[in-house]
Formats: sequence, C-alpha cells, structure tokens
Amino acid sequence: MIMDETWVNDSHRNPGNKLLNEKKQTILHDCDAGDGIHVEHTSAGTVVFDQGMAVLPNDSRANDIYGELMARKRDSNGKAVHPHRYAYTPNREGMKRDNIHKMRVTTIGLPWNKYDEFGRKIEDEE
Repeated sequence: MIMDETWVNDSHRNPGNKLLNEKKQTILHDCDAGDGIHVEHTSAGTVVFDQGMAVLPNDSRANDIYGELMARKRDSNGKAVHPHRYAYTPNREGMKRDNIHKMRVTTIGLPWNKYDEFGRKIEDEE
C-alpha cells in the first residue's frame, strides 16, 4: 500500500480553509477521537480530525478515505475499530462561513420587563 503523504486536509476551525468556501463539502466524524487532534494515514492522504471532525473535498478522495478507514480492523494506534466509529456525510451544505449575514438569536420582549435602547433587560434594584 502506497501512502499519499502529500495531501493533508485542513482544520474546520481554520478561517482560511478553502473547502469551507465551496458550496458542498464532505464531513467525516470520528466518534472515538475526543478532543484535540487525531491523525489517520490512508492511501488517499492524511486525514486530520480536529475535535473528531474532518472536512474533506466533495470528490472521490473522500469516498476512498472513508472506505479505507471502514475496512480497517485496527486504527493507527493498534486499537480495535468498532463498525460505527466513523460517520460519513457527503454533499453537506452549510459549512460556508458568511461574515456578512451573521445570525442573531433573539426572544420577544415581555411586557412586564423593562428594556434599554439596545434591547437589554434592565434589572430592578430593590
């Protein structure tokens, strides 16, 4: 098995990640990765799981990586791999970061509360 050490995916927390600016991505989630960074080497490239999630390009490379990881009986650390360790989501939309249209969650103002000009609740001092 020849390993492609030249391709490495970028973290989903990196604002300069080019995959996040594409319309669709493939998400690969490692249930056993936990916090921090976990690296898996495959023949299609090196997959870096950042907090258990890796964003991959939406092409055949993601299918090859997922197939090879699911075919393994043991991971790179020698631990046994259970059959539902990896969650694979192809053609995922919505990872694109939009800095112009930021989401703001608000609630309705209750008539018995007092609010300032910014909509913040004013606490009564008694």
